[in-house]
Amino acid sequence: MLKNRVKAKCTHLRTTPAAARRRARRWTAFAGALAVAAAGLFPAEVAIASALTAGPAGLLLLTALNTEKQRPRRSGDLMIARTLTGERTVDLSQIERVRMLTYFSYGGVSERVLLVRDAYGTSLGLTEPASRRALRRALENLPRHGPRPRVSKAALVHLGILTAPGRLTLHTVTVWLATVLGLCGYLCAVLKLAT
Repeated sequence: MLKNRVKAKCTHLRTTPAAARRRARRWTAFAGALAVAAAGLFPAEVAIASALTAGPAGLLLLTALNTEKQRPRRSGDLMIARTLTGERTVDLSQIERVRMLTYFSYGGVSERVLLVRDAYGTSLGLTEPASRRALRRALENLPRHGPRPRVSKAALVHLGILTAPGRLTLHTVTVWLATVLGLCGYLCAVLKLAT
């Protein structure tokens, strides 16, 4: 009963998935239009150099669009966080999928993000320890009956729910290889188009 009252009271705080998708589409369309407009203004060498940097930068920006930028607020089962495209609200009682994204820098792993998607289609990337604890509690308190969310094993290990020695290492190596091969393929494609 209390849970329903809290949800009813805080529904006005919920950023709808449609609004979040509209914001993301606007930012993506703006970046694409800017790239197309700039392509004809510069010489071929400058266009190639910008394509070499814009592709990977765009991919990083696209994955960072729904990552929390400050400690999120909680209201019952709702987690509300500010992202690059505005506020997003995810319902931790309606989790549909959880997976882990790993980012690298010169020193190795720079960040691990738990990407949570709820039944309403809203995605939110969690990085703060408090957010991870809330997600862990939500996954542990799910009802035994009914549909279970799809949670990757790497996410379960990172949350401390599953103890699988070497699983996080395997995930990290796989993501690193996919990143390196993807960047090499992208560079080859851009250089092939340039000749």
